[in-house]
Amino acid sequence: MMISESSILVAEDFSAVGRMSMTAAISILSGFGIQTAAIPTEILSTQTEGFGQPVISNSTEWIKKTINHWQTIPDLKLTSALVGYVGNTDTVTELTNYLKAGQMTQIVIDPVLGDCGTLYNGFDDTYLKAVKKMMTTATVITPNVTELGLLTGVKLVPDSSDADIQAALAVLNQELPNHPQAVVTGIHRDAGMGSGFNHQGKLVWSGSPFIPGHFYGTGDLFAALICGYLNFNIEFESAVQRAVFGTYEAVSKTAQLAVEQRKYGLNLTKTLSDVTKFTLGQKRGEF
Repeated sequence: MMISESSILVAEDFSAVGRMSMTAAISILSGFGIQTAAIPTEILSTQTEGFGQPVISNSTEWIKKTINHWQTIPDLKLTSALVGYVGNTDTVTELTNYLKAGQMTQIVIDPVLGDCGTLYNGFDDTYLKAVKKMMTTATVITPNVTELGLLTGVKLVPDSSDADIQAALAVLNQELPNHPQAVVTGIHRDAGMGSGFNHQGKLVWSGSPFIPGHFYGTGDLFAALICGYLNFNIEFESAVQRAVFGTYEAVSKTAQLAVEQRKYGLNLTKTLSDVTKFTLGQKRGEF
């Protein structure tokens, strides 16, 4: 059964072209039969790679007015949240205040900060600290290996040892008073790529075959899948395994496209089919 038939807040960037970020998240959550309330943290004409310089509109003032409006609607009940890329410190602060004031059962935060060992262009320590503060509202966080390193000061790479990743997770758990469940994405093991989380002092890794290439939106998809599966109160390890597999299926489908077509985001067809079958099975009590 789902936690609630009420809405999930989805706060992340919206690219007008393609299948990534908010577009992908809302599609996935719709497949789970979940109503969404969307806050586009930034509005972009396209994603930031492969299309030239996109037009970007900051939505901080719109967000403030939207939140004020929502608070006047008695039957709009937001019991969960999914937060991804935000983009500027003021918007992070606005979202943090809103999440703190709400009474949400589940808050999944993907702390989008960087990749390949470095912060994304335009981000600095002030922004990192703001995101870290926002994470004090989370029940689940999904940093990639780079982001876990940036948040903790522990140098990590995709094939870092279980011990090093566990050490970084311990630092983060100590620094976040809410002690959210953390699942780290982008961990390489042998010929596989996957995600890991701490369970009783051990790193539990769930993976899939590694597919070479650059694929946009994998972190967004993974976080949306985790959020959707957990909304059915299934075991955390099962939710991680399903999210890893759903992400792999999307990457596998997208890998069949010409490289220049991949900038439009992931092919979600098979993943959406699986999510919908899972949801209908839950409603019939089959899973």
